[in-house]
Amino acid sequence: MNVTSTFSVAGRCEKTGALGAIVTSSSPAVGARCPWIKSNVGVILSQNVTDPRLADIGLATLEKGYDAEAAIRTMKAASDFPEYRQLAVVDARGGSSVFTGEKALGVHEDFHASNVACVGNLLSDPTIPRAMGRHFIEQQNLPLPERLISALELGFDMGGELDDEHSIALLVYHPDAPFAYVDLRVDYSDDPLNDLKKVWEIYGPQAKDYKTRAIEPELAPSYGVKGDE
Repeated sequence: MNVTSTFSVAGRCEKTGALGAIVTSSSPAVGARCPWIKSNVGVILSQNVTDPRLADIGLATLEKGYDAEAAIRTMKAASDFPEYRQLAVVDARGGSSVFTGEKALGVHEDFHASNVACVGNLLSDPTIPRAMGRHFIEQQNLPLPERLISALELGFDMGGELDDEHSIALLVYHPDAPFAYVDLRVDYSDDPLNDLKKVWEIYGPQAKDYKTRAIEPELAPSYGVKGDE
């Protein structure tokens, strides 16, 4: 079992139906273990003493038409050690649910509302998940990737984890494609949030074009690379 001190946001855009998650941790490569999304199905966050297998079970439950609360129940029932787990779900209809086991690390808390769920452990401030969730709700004017970054940045500004954060991941799926619209990771850094923001500044303006290249390649723009006349 991998121990991760982590805080995160799962969210859905009410306007577009896009699903996304952002997560940061003091451990390396948090994006390899904690956030999971399936287009038109839902978002799963599995953290604390992480068991990534639970996300498959949660997503399978959502695919059968059950809601976020049912996905949490199914993941808890499937786990041999639910007391160590911290889970969050946002389903494709905007329903949400969270669970924190009694053996979660340090100061831990969770929050959920329509279209958003936030969880955290080893926190410097127990109000961080609620504050991030409320901030996400208030920022409906932003595109989902920026909305998630903004919500997590508030968590950083409030003190984040007790330990220094070192990795971060941003994952977003649109309903018209089965692959990720955004899948950005900083696997180890002394400043993961700002490193991710720099990557997003580069990738964000190009994200739509990369989706076009996959779905409608004849409409894809040229980037002027060598050999691309």
